[in-house]
Amino acid sequence: MKMKPTKTLFTRVLVVLFILLCDAMSAKVRAVASISIPRGAHVLIDGKLGPGEWSDARRVAASDSVAIYLKRDTNYLYVAVRPTAGAFGVDLYFERGEVEAILDLHASAKLGEREGRFGQWPEWAWWNNRDWAANVVRVATFEPREFLADDVKEYQINVKRLEARCVRMSADVQKGEETLSIPNQGTERYGRHWLELRL
Repeated sequence: MKMKPTKTLFTRVLVVLFILLCDAMSAKVRAVASISIPRGAHVLIDGKLGPGEWSDARRVAASDSVAIYLKRDTNYLYVAVRPTAGAFGVDLYFERGEVEAILDLHASAKLGEREGRFGQWPEWAWWNNRDWAANVVRVATFEPREFLADDVKEYQINVKRLEARCVRMSADVQKGEETLSIPNQGTERYGRHWLELRL
């Protein structure tokens, strides 16, 4: 049975509109995930968001329960990860353009960095942080050993360590026994989402 020309035209128009809608939605996700980092003032890396300390930063809702603050100055990128219920540890992952290995900056009761791939990480060598700092959790008691969750994890990272003007950033936030991967939208690589940062 031959379709009437008007029905064929209507079907084609619907297909084109559907494709345009999908492209628009994809562009919206990309726009949310691509972030230009504003210039801002130095912060005290103490695990507290002091009054006005991050007011010059870009705030990103990385999930329903975690906000990320981003800013930079001439030498450093500043990142604050703020879960609503506090955090014990944070791993910041950076994919740095042409550099193949992913940089993992860990802050909990210890600081440490490593370079590798998901599923193929080398063993930790603690306190090897080079050109970056972050606050560590405080001990509540030694016997039994208990730690206090931080309100926020603050990082100060020398931009030379990132080796690119545009990098991708993802994070794991440890809250008690739960580990949350953020952001929950953006570019998808290695089975997780990434924010694209323009430094």
